[in-house]
Amino acid sequence: MATTLAFAFVSPLFFWAGLALAAIPIIIHILNRRRFRLVPWAAMDFLLRAMRKNRRRLRFEQWLLLVTRCLIMLLAGLALARPLGCQSSTLANLAGRRTGLHVFVIDNSYPMAYQANRPGARTQLDQAKIIAKALIRRLSSGGESVAIVTAGRPAAAVIASPAYDLAAAQAAVDRIEQSYGGTDEAGALALARDIARADSASANKSLYLIDDSTRVAWQGGGDALQRLGRELADLYKTGITHFNLSVPGQSNRAVVALSCAQSLVTDRFPADFVADVRAYGPGPAQSKLVWTIDDQAAAPGAVAVNASPQASPSTYTATALSGGIHVIAASIDGQDPLRIDDTRYCVVDVVSQLKVLIVEGERGVGGMGSSGAFLDTALNPGGNDRKSSYVATERISDLELGNKILGDYRCICLCGVGQIQESTAADLEKFVRQGGTLMLFMGDPVTAENYNATLYKHHLLPGPLTKRVTVGADQPPRRFAFDPKGVLHRLLADFAGHMNTGMEAAEIYSYWQVDVAPDSKVERVLDFLPAEDAPHAPPDPAITVHSLGAGRVLFYATSADPNSEWTTFMAHQAYPALMHMLILGTVGGGSDWMNLSVGQALTVPPSIKLTASPSLKDPRQIEVPLRQTTDADGQSVYRSPPLQRPGLYSLATGLANDKIAVNLPPQEADVRPIDDAALRLALGGIDLRLEGDAVPAQTAAVEPPKDLGWGVMLAVLVLLAGECFLAMTFGHYRRA
Repeated sequence: MATTLAFAFVSPLFFWAGLALAAIPIIIHILNRRRFRLVPWAAMDFLLRAMRKNRRRLRFEQWLLLVTRCLIMLLAGLALARPLGCQSSTLANLAGRRTGLHVFVIDNSYPMAYQANRPGARTQLDQAKIIAKALIRRLSSGGESVAIVTAGRPAAAVIASPAYDLAAAQAAVDRIEQSYGGTDEAGALALARDIARADSASANKSLYLIDDSTRVAWQGGGDALQRLGRELADLYKTGITHFNLSVPGQSNRAVVALSCAQSLVTDRFPADFVADVRAYGPGPAQSKLVWTIDDQAAAPGAVAVNASPQASPSTYTATALSGGIHVIAASIDGQDPLRIDDTRYCVVDVVSQLKVLIVEGERGVGGMGSSGAFLDTALNPGGNDRKSSYVATERISDLELGNKILGDYRCICLCGVGQIQESTAADLEKFVRQGGTLMLFMGDPVTAENYNATLYKHHLLPGPLTKRVTVGADQPPRRFAFDPKGVLHRLLADFAGHMNTGMEAAEIYSYWQVDVAPDSKVERVLDFLPAEDAPHAPPDPAITVHSLGAGRVLFYATSADPNSEWTTFMAHQAYPALMHMLILGTVGGGSDWMNLSVGQALTVPPSIKLTASPSLKDPRQIEVPLRQTTDADGQSVYRSPPLQRPGLYSLATGLANDKIAVNLPPQEADVRPIDDAALRLALGGIDLRLEGDAVPAQTAAVEPPKDLGWGVMLAVLVLLAGECFLAMTFGHYRRA
């Protein structure tokens, strides 16, 4: 089959400009001929007769200079147009492949650390780099531009402005680091769309998607991802190519969650830690799970757990945790292609003594006559003997509350406090938002007007107080809607199955009715049974709990003291047990800020005592900068940039060296790929060129272009030298 020599231009406008400029010497020549008017003169006649002898030679010299100067202008424009040429059947085929914009979207999220162990590429990301660099090497230097986008969350443009330096583009691909966050495919495609829109000069635009086709990356985008796909199809007319790096039988086992079952961990009670082990893809039905505490193996050693995409959690009970910071780790034993998610960490702050401030609205003469006395005895029966309880209580009157530093306590109990000042309510709100627990007990001094104007205003009530309900002398007392055989709230779980505890027998004569909005996030821990004369009336809440910032607020609708006008509950054995359940279930462990996910920033709470500026080091012992800033409450805190590497970080505060756990996003552990039809559907049903995990052979066979621009420029320089020589030679008078 015969072929022809075809040409294309990188910048065709320069060629047409050079062609137009080639007319300038001709115009100048014509104008010079018409500039002078002939005037008869005897001396001139003599000269003209002399010059007629050399007319042919002079005319030849003038034409030679004119042609040379025209060629210089024409070839200069041609050189700037950067002509490309090769043996090709059609000019359009050559120009379409050898000019334009090429955008590469490379997934570097943590599933791309999957070890497929291909020749020359240990991980999926290594193979993605090999493919991208091979495609870039086939592009025309100076004729085709490259932009590079990474899809690890958050998506980023490595080269946002298209670059013609192909060597620099390959170096940029080599510099792409393995990310440990999730996949932000939608964000990466949005960047690719913006790059194409900004480049209006390139008519030919190509998009290359290089990833492992996991369902998490492509099936979670919904309509937004489909709209992006259709927009990209309109912008990248030359085509969109997807490279699927997944391997047959791709599988992964991972610890996707690890937490403590208790909100508060103390050295007096066992603590249950729950790990969730999942298996995706073909693999063994069972995995061995190893528990460690502070890098020490915990008995009974490795335990077998069933692993599947919907596996049930596995629990380990720690029975001898001392007070202080401890690191609990759960690890899968054995080899796994994606090892980075085989271990998960949980940092807990084990409490030796929990400081509780009891604020009394009524102070009695006797030891048990105060409104918080029975609560104090229930929480700390040993009194001054602090070894008898994990709770260290302190009782004060409501007049002393304004002089206390609330951050020194983990829980504050208001027992029948009548008047709450606006400033005190604001301080209590700040205390709760920073992780503290506020427990509100009613009593005689409580008024709805004051509580609604202060506590409810600062979100410290589950709803506005409406009225005080009092049982008449001729009416039966109210009781808790408690059934130990029924479904109980998590705060009452320890009562399940236990009969005759006193919860069902306690008599209530008075309580405050609170209006809880149906759509609020307030949890009803326990209700009152309806009155006998209104059995179908909606039940009033007896105990509620709701979150506020990092802390919780617990509302107890009746009194905490044994006043017979309110309740007889304190005389039952369930009362101390219930108070401890409420404390343990609502007081936070104070370690939430020490357990983060990749991409989150560390904020050192203002309650952490510092003797020097804190310093943070990552798992490689590389220091992470901490910047002093102000939180929402106007307090000075130290905050890090988003932490991008999983593992255990070390935080030095001057008084201690604490651990910070940074774990991987759990949803990304699912490495199962989707098929080609699902991929097209995720992108809105657009047309895709689907490739495997290597550069296609037909692309490698395309003949590289020949850049003729430098050769043409060399011809321009030669002609310039020749023009100078001719002008000097023809412009000088030579003696005979």
